[in-house]
Amino acid sequence: MMLRRAIARVNQATLPLRKTSARDQKLIGSYPVPPEAHIWWANRSQVPGGEIKQTFSHFQQKIMWQWLHNMPARWYWRLSAWAWPVGVPCLTMYIFVYKSCEADVEAGIRGKAWYEAASCRMYTALQPGCAQVPEHG
Repeated sequence: MMLRRAIARVNQATLPLRKTSARDQKLIGSYPVPPEAHIWWANRSQVPGGEIKQTFSHFQQKIMWQWLHNMPARWYWRLSAWAWPVGVPCLTMYIFVYKSCEADVEAGIRGKAWYEAASCRMYTALQPGCAQVPEHG
């Protein structure tokens, strides 16, 4: 019983609110319809010629324009909201911790590498700034 009432309510809700008036139903003349229009009407769901011609309605443009137009502002807001709590500490850790460790490792490698000492010995006349590294046995 309840289901029948719900279905009846849905059917009533989908009906038009009022009938079109007789004045608006009246034809205002006859239009020349070519005989091949029947073929076009019968094949209205097919693609004529094999190519698909898509259109972009003004309703779609209105919706998509708002979405595309607001996108930079939304991402700026999201990223700026996370800049201080996440971005700045990560950047600080990268600069002060990771880069200083990388520089220490590089200095350790340069201090122990044989090719660095050899190149300094070969080019002492050309590069007076080379540190003299003692030879390894």
